[in-house]
Amino acid sequence: MLAAEPAVRWHAVDEQIRRMESRLVTEHDSVPPSLVHEWVEHARARLGGAAVRDFVPLLVERAVRARVRKFPAEDGEMSGTPLTSWARNTAHRLLARHSPRRWAHSSGVARRAEQVARVVPAGERDVLVAAAWLHDIGYAEEVAETGLHSLDGARYLLRAGVPRQVCDLVAHHSGASAVAEVVGLLDELMEFDDVQGRLRDALWYSDMTTGPDGQPTTFENRLAEIRLRRGPDDPVVRALAINVDARRAAVRRTHRLLRRTLGHPSRVLV
Repeated sequence: MLAAEPAVRWHAVDEQIRRMESRLVTEHDSVPPSLVHEWVEHARARLGGAAVRDFVPLLVERAVRARVRKFPAEDGEMSGTPLTSWARNTAHRLLARHSPRRWAHSSGVARRAEQVARVVPAGERDVLVAAAWLHDIGYAEEVAETGLHSLDGARYLLRAGVPRQVCDLVAHHSGASAVAEVVGLLDELMEFDDVQGRLRDALWYSDMTTGPDGQPTTFENRLAEIRLRRGPDDPVVRALAINVDARRAAVRRTHRLLRRTLGHPSRVLV
């Protein structure tokens, strides 16, 4: 029994660190969650040998807060372009009243997209942010047709004359093809192109690091939340068996680009 005590105590420390990480991610919405996660893991590895393990969470938190203070502020240059303004207004009209939680999530994803837009070419940044605002409009009653929200949203946008690039991103956001496969709508979804690259990855990153109420979260916490909220029989959860690795890879690629943009060597811990 005594031999098991150190393991139990370290488990308690681990739980404290995970709760602290979630709190820091929420408090510092201007910092991409994967960076906060990396800083936590780096500090934890460096401080894990502290003589008094009960102090490890506090020491880790101090180290991470020091990194957060040095994080460069956003330039905010994407706000207010004609495309992103239309996208925000459209998402608000379709979601805010009847699906306020979807609206909160979409707003959070758009904020995250503005933060990570630095990793995509300047000419595509408004496309990324517009797709972030619009990615869930397929849940709106006015838009829903097939029940596959990514497909319904993309078709609605195409009819509205939105640039095809935005429609494609909405159609295939966060591994939607796996959900389409589960529900038997993959052929229909293939009306839209799944163009791999930085733009696609950045949208997936933004969605997969934003919680259902718009709060920032880590990728692993987002997965856990999706599974808990939707249940094992939901097509989105069933699709994770097909594409969770693809989602994780997109988040990691965007994380690497963020680190390079910020002048850090690429060392991925997400």
